[in-house]
Formats: sequence, structure tokens, C-alpha cells
Amino acid sequence: VPAGRAAEARTLLDDFAGWASFGADPQAAAQLARCQALLDPTDEADALYRLALDRHAAAGGGFEHARTTLLHGKWLRRRRRPREARDRLGAAVAGFARCGAGVWARQARDELRSLVTPPSPPDLTALSSLTPQQRRIARFVARGATNRETALALSVSVRTVDYHLRRIFAALGVRSRLELARLVDEAEQSAGG
Repeated sequence: VPAGRAAEARTLLDDFAGWASFGADPQAAAQLARCQALLDPTDEADALYRLALDRHAAAGGGFEHARTTLLHGKWLRRRRRPREARDRLGAAVAGFARCGAGVWARQARDELRSLVTPPSPPDLTALSSLTPQQRRIARFVARGATNRETALALSVSVRTVDYHLRRIFAALGVRSRLELARLVDEAEQSAGG
């Protein structure tokens, strides 16, 4: 399926389903559900992956369980469900490591890394692009003031602080008050040093 040969895989799946029904291999039922999930273009694939994982857990066999976990994590990542994908991919890395399957563990680790987008370093010069009012608000918030405290100190409304704070975050490329505090601190240190 990942090689783009879904039609051939469907034909093989029918044969595999027949073989799995004999029950000779305890992993066969789980592998069948995994294969069905791979071929299902709908969101029903999620339930099939979960069924496969439950069957793996009942049958034992860490390597096959880790393979299904990896495929489910990839599927979740493509569906833009990063939190769930991260959990699955992390479990796959651990599962492959326990089995001594280094190549597979690296593949799962690479997949996990693709979820993490490292934040770009903040631009200290961006502070100078802020309006004087925005710089004052940024300093107050960086020192730990709430929006209400900042509004009282600057004699503006809380809505004004909210508005400017959103613009400040966007202009500086920060996502939290902690990041803003670090940026303001670094800018003040470089200006003073």
C-alpha cells in the first residue's frame, strides 16, 4: 500500500483473510485488521488500527505490535492529529527498541521528529518594530503582570491590552508569555551590555 500498489494489495488481502481464518498464527487476526486499515481511505481506518492493536496485545508479539503502532501513528499524523500521533509514534520507538529492531526504531523516531517543528529563534530587533504602546505592554507582561494589571498601570482598557498583546505575539513570533519575557529580557540585556 505505501508503494502505491493498493489494487494488488486488495487481491492479496482476500487471500490473507482466508489464511488468517484458520487461526494457525496468533498474530494473523491483528495483521489482517492492520492490512484492512492500510487499505481503508476513510476515517474507519482508525477503528481498524485500534482493533489490530487490541488483537496484538491479546496475542503477544512486540514487533508486530510496534509495526501496527507505527502505521497508526503515521495515519494519525497525516490526519493532523499530532498529540495522538506523538503518543503512538513514541510507543512504536519504544516497542522496536525493546525488540532490538534498530532500523525500525529509527524509522519511527524520524516519523516522530517530523511532528516537531523547532521554533525559530526570536528576533531581538523585532522589538524595535513595535509601537511605543506595544513596547510598554510587552515590558509589563514580560515582568509577569496580568492583562488587567497592565491595563490599570497604563490607564487603558483590558481589551486594548488584549488587542495589542495579540499583535505583539504575532510581530515577535512568540507563542507564550514566557517566550515574551525571555525575548524582552534578552533585548534589555543586549541594549544594556
